[in-house]
Amino acid sequence: MNMNPILEEILIKRSQQKKRTSPLNYKERLFVLTESMLTYYEGRAEKKYRKGSVDIAKIKCVEIVKNDGAIIPCQNKYPFQCTQQGSMGEES
Repeated sequence: MNMNPILEEILIKRSQQKKRTSPLNYKERLFVLTESMLTYYEGRAEKKYRKGSVDIAKIKCVEIVKNDGAIIPCQNKYPFQCTQQGSMGEES
């Protein structure tokens, strides 16, 4: 399994709002794409704290998210979401 990064970029991640009372918020995360995983980290590149990952082999669907006129708080406005088999690999 090749773990060499194909791309590393700071992206804006929207909260999952697991509870109805959770506020909708956006946070910057460092995303790292390899041949097998899309992993995201909190903090700067030199202080990586892994927050979650997506196994590329388990992705079933990637689609553009319609924002229905809501404001997306970033310069590059290309929201997407992916669906995968099983859980999203979030760490507790």
